[in-house]
Amino acid sequence: MNRTVSLALWAGTLTGVGLCGAATLAYALDLEVASHLARLGVIALFITPPLRLAVAAGGFFSVGERRFGAASTVVLVALLAAAVHAALR
Repeated sequence: MNRTVSLALWAGTLTGVGLCGAATLAYALDLEVASHLARLGVIALFITPPLRLAVAAGGFFSVGERRFGAASTVVLVALLAAAVHAALR
Protein backbone atom coordinates (compact mmCIF):
# COMPACT_ATOMS: atom_id res chain seq x y z
CA MET A 1 0.00 0.00 0.00
CA ASN A 2 2.86 2.40 0.74
CA ARG A 3 4.08 2.03 -2.82
CA THR A 4 0.65 2.80 -4.24
CA VAL A 5 0.27 5.92 -2.10
CA SER A 6 3.79 6.99 -3.04
CA LEU A 7 3.04 6.52 -6.75
CA ALA A 8 -0.15 8.58 -6.42
CA LEU A 9 1.81 11.40 -4.78
CA TRP A 10 4.57 11.27 -7.39
CA ALA A 11 2.08 11.22 -10.27
CA GLY A 12 0.13 14.20 -8.96
CA THR A 13 3.22 16.21 -8.09
CA LEU A 14 5.06 15.54 -11.34
CA THR A 15 1.95 16.25 -13.39
CA GLY A 16 1.34 19.55 -11.62
CA VAL A 17 4.95 20.68 -11.74
CA GLY A 18 5.28 19.57 -15.36
CA LEU A 19 2.20 21.54 -16.39
CA CYS A 20 3.39 24.61 -14.49
CA GLY A 21 6.79 24.29 -16.15
CA ALA A 22 5.12 24.01 -19.55
CA ALA A 23 3.06 27.09 -18.70
CA THR A 24 6.24 29.01 -17.88
CA LEU A 25 7.77 28.02 -21.20
CA ALA A 26 4.56 28.86 -23.06
CA TYR A 27 4.46 32.26 -21.33
CA ALA A 28 8.08 32.91 -22.32
CA LEU A 29 7.16 32.08 -25.92
CA ASP A 30 4.08 34.33 -25.65
CA LEU A 31 1.63 31.52 -26.37
CA GLU A 32 -2.04 31.92 -25.46
CA VAL A 33 -2.17 28.43 -23.94
CA ALA A 34 0.09 29.49 -21.02
CA SER A 35 -2.74 30.46 -18.67
CA HIS A 36 -4.61 27.22 -19.35
CA LEU A 37 -1.51 25.13 -18.67
CA ALA A 38 -0.86 27.02 -15.44
CA ARG A 39 -4.46 26.51 -14.31
CA LEU A 40 -4.27 22.78 -15.06
CA GLY A 41 -0.97 22.53 -13.17
CA VAL A 42 -2.41 24.17 -10.08
CA ILE A 43 -5.51 21.97 -10.27
CA ALA A 44 -3.30 18.87 -10.48
CA LEU A 45 -1.40 20.00 -7.40
CA PHE A 46 -4.65 20.65 -5.51
CA ILE A 47 -6.05 17.24 -6.45
CA THR A 48 -2.97 15.34 -5.22
CA PRO A 49 -3.74 15.35 -1.42
CA PRO A 50 -7.34 14.10 -1.82
CA LEU A 51 -6.09 11.47 -4.27
CA ARG A 52 -3.54 10.32 -1.71
CA LEU A 53 -6.22 10.07 0.98
CA ALA A 54 -8.54 8.13 -1.31
CA VAL A 55 -5.77 5.68 -2.22
CA ALA A 56 -4.80 5.27 1.45
CA ALA A 57 -8.42 4.70 2.52
CA GLY A 58 -8.91 2.11 -0.21
CA GLY A 59 -5.69 0.38 0.77
CA PHE A 60 -6.61 0.28 4.44
CA PHE A 61 -10.05 -1.14 3.70
CA SER A 62 -8.59 -3.74 1.33
CA VAL A 63 -6.24 -5.13 4.01
CA GLY A 64 -8.96 -5.14 6.67
CA GLU A 65 -7.83 -2.09 8.65
CA ARG A 66 -11.29 -0.57 8.96
CA ARG A 67 -10.38 1.98 11.64
CA PHE A 68 -7.57 3.48 9.59
CA GLY A 69 -9.71 3.32 6.44
CA ALA A 70 -12.53 5.12 8.22
CA ALA A 71 -10.13 7.74 9.59
CA SER A 72 -8.71 8.36 6.11
CA THR A 73 -12.23 8.63 4.71
CA VAL A 74 -13.27 11.13 7.41
CA VAL A 75 -10.23 13.29 6.66
CA LEU A 76 -10.94 13.04 2.91
CA VAL A 77 -14.57 14.11 3.40
CA ALA A 78 -13.49 17.01 5.64
CA LEU A 79 -10.92 18.13 3.09
CA LEU A 80 -13.43 17.98 0.24
CA ALA A 81 -16.06 19.80 2.32
CA ALA A 82 -13.56 22.57 3.11
CA ALA A 83 -12.66 22.86 -0.57
CA VAL A 84 -16.31 23.08 -1.63
CA HIS A 85 -17.02 25.63 1.10
CA ALA A 86 -14.05 27.75 0.00
CA ALA A 87 -15.06 27.50 -3.66
CA LEU A 88 -18.63 28.60 -2.98
CA ARG A 89 -17.66 31.43 -0.69
